[in-house]
Amino acid sequence: MLGRPVRAEAVPRETWGAIFRAQGMRDPVPRIQMLDGFNEGWIRFEGADASVRKGRVGVAEVIRSLLD
Repeated sequence: MLGRPVRAEAVPRETWGAIFRAQGMRDPVPRIQMLDGFNEGWIRFEGADASVRKGRVGVAEVIRSLLD
């Protein structure tokens, strides 16, 4: 779909702050805390609204729209 290989890569937690600042974030602490919450399980989705929902727009269409 993208025309090139893509791979997932784990990013060491100790580098998150520098990476987020390089992306333009002034204070990355709240984002880091949120990610910690998901990773540690104390933030999670519950209830009926937490069910998986799928749309009709494919990933290729979304990426194309972002690149236009």
